[in-house]
Amino acid sequence: MAAEANLTPLQRRARVLERLDEGHQALHDALEGIDPEDAFLGSRWSVWEVLNHLDSEGYVDALEQIVSGTTDMLPPFTSREEKLKKDIARLDETYQRFRTLVAGLTEERLSQPVTPPNPHNSYPGLTLLELVERSSGHEATHARQIVETRKYVEAFSARERAVNFIALDPDRPSELGVSAIGLLKHADYVAGSPEALDAVRVYSGGAELALNGENTEEILSRLGRETRAGIWAVVCTIGSPSESHPELLRAAEKYCDKVVIQQAGR
Repeated sequence: MAAEANLTPLQRRARVLERLDEGHQALHDALEGIDPEDAFLGSRWSVWEVLNHLDSEGYVDALEQIVSGTTDMLPPFTSREEKLKKDIARLDETYQRFRTLVAGLTEERLSQPVTPPNPHNSYPGLTLLELVERSSGHEATHARQIVETRKYVEAFSARERAVNFIALDPDRPSELGVSAIGLLKHADYVAGSPEALDAVRVYSGGAELALNGENTEEILSRLGRETRAGIWAVVCTIGSPSESHPELLRAAEKYCDKVVIQQAGR
C-alpha cells in the first residue's frame, strides 16, 4: 500500500482494473469444468455459497448512483439491531403478500400444475395447491430451529466465544446427561483423546479432532480461532481437566477467550 501511495489516481485506477480482471479470470478458472452437483457440497462453504458471497450487485448499484450524481455517499452501515428489525419487517411483508395470494386462489387455480418433476431430489410435479401446502409450514419449521439455536447460543456461552469442556466419568465415560448430549449434538468441533471420542461418538454431530499429546497447542489454538468466528467447540476429557489433563486446560486458557467446564452427567 505504501508503494501505491506514490502512484497517481489514474495509475491506481489502472491497478484496480488489473486486479479486477485477474480476480475474475481466476474465479472462472476455479469454476472450469465443475460438476453442478459438487457446487452445492462443502463442510463449511460450498462453491454456491462462495458465489453468493461474491455477489456484489448492491455494492455496484450504490457506486453507480454515486458516479451518476444520484447520491453522494454509500449508505451508512446499520447496526445489528437495525438490520435485524429490517429483516424481520421484510419477512412480515412477504408473509402478508403470501397469505393474501393464497387467500385469493380459486379452485381452478389451485389445481393448476406449477412445478415439473425434479429427478435430482425426487421432487414430484406439483399443483399450486400442493406447492403452497408444502411451503405453508416452512416458517414454523425454522421457528423451531431458531428456538433450538437460541437455547444453545446460551449453552455454549457463544457470546463470550467460549470453548466448552465436558468432563467424562472415568468409570462410565459414555453415560451423559441431557445438557452434555445437547452440546455434543450441536458442536461444530468435538476434540478429545481417541478414548474420549470413542465414548461420545454416538452423540457427536461435529467434526472430530483427536488429541494425541503432541498436538495440544495446535488444536486448542485452532479452537480459540474458530470460537472467535462463532463456531461451537467442545473438548471431552476422561476425568476432570484440571486434575487429569492440566496441559489441555492451560492451552485452552492460553488460546481461548473463555473456558467453561461441566460434568458429563448434567
